[in-house]
Order: sequence, then structure tokens, then C-alpha cells
Amino acid sequence: NITWKAYDEDINGTSCPLSNVSGYVTKHDPFVYFDDVTNSLSSTSAYCIAHVRPFTELATDLANNTVASYNFITPNLIDDMHDGTIADGDTWLATHVPVILNSAAYKQGGVIFITWDEGEGGSAPGDTKDGPIGMMVLSPNAKVGYQNSIHYDHSSTLRTVEEIFKVSPMLGGAANQTDLSDLFTSFP
Repeated sequence: NITWKAYDEDINGTSCPLSNVSGYVTKHDPFVYFDDVTNSLSSTSAYCIAHVRPFTELATDLANNTVASYNFITPNLIDDMHDGTIADGDTWLATHVPVILNSAAYKQGGVIFITWDEGEGGSAPGDTKDGPIGMMVLSPNAKVGYQNSIHYDHSSTLRTVEEIFKVSPMLGGAANQTDLSDLFTSFP
């Protein structure tokens, strides 16, 4: 049984966040799309309310070493750079990532995947198609300064998380995509 929690900016934590409010948008929170989490789209789902929490609770949970095994963090539309600037996102990351890096949960083999849900612009000057999507992986087990030319996509991240937690069978794109194990000195 894998413990999990989602920490979302701009939700109040008193109901299951099934609609957009302030800078929170449901499309950035995958958990509210599962009937077993939301009790078939009930805003009063106790299970959802217990697991989809305000981002403001993360620092306390980290300090108390009470974070779940899997934690999904979603900044609001300003801090995730959708409606905000790159500087807004950088400031948010510079403020909050060090708190995670200094936590016992991270130091005991944690991994932070920082990624975006879409790119903007192509990979060549003048190209207007969606371009590559950036990702940073932070871990005590990450290869220092490592980079490669292996093609990864969001299914690579999903496959990696499924492998870490020994979830099977791997479905959809994760079944056939390369995992991110090449980024680590040791991998489950």
C-alpha cells in the first residue's frame, strides 16, 4: 500500500477541489479525476479531503517527517509559469525546493522531479510547435552534473515512479517508454 498526498496551492482543504478556484486549476491535479479518490465527484469526499491538501501544509509535514511516500506538488498558475513569468516560477522554486532538500524524507533517498506539462516554441529558431519539456531531477542518488541525449517524455516519469513503487502492470505509454534510471547512481 503506497501512501500518497497531493499538495496544491490555492485550495482551502475543507472540500475536495473539483473546480477551478483562484490560481488552482483541476487539470493540474490528476487525483481529482479518479472516482475512487473523489467518491464519484463528491466535493465532500473524506478520502479526497484527507489526501488533496493545501500546499501550505507541506512545510509542517516535512518538519514533522509525516509526508507520504509519494507526494505530488502543484503550484498555482502564477508560480507554475502558466500565467506568471519565469522569474515567478524561479522565485517559487528557490523558496520551496530548499525546504524539501533539507527534510529527512528527501535525505533518506527521496527524489524530486521538477517538470512542466507543456513546452512553448519549438527546438529551432522560428519554430512555433510545442518544443521539448524541461525536467530537473534532484536526488541524493542522482548522477552529479549528468546529462544525456536519451528521449524521455511524461510516460518515462510515470514508468519511473511505477518502478520505484513496484506498481504493475505498466499501462499506456509507460509500458513501452524508457525509464529515468540512467539518471541515478542507484535505482530500485
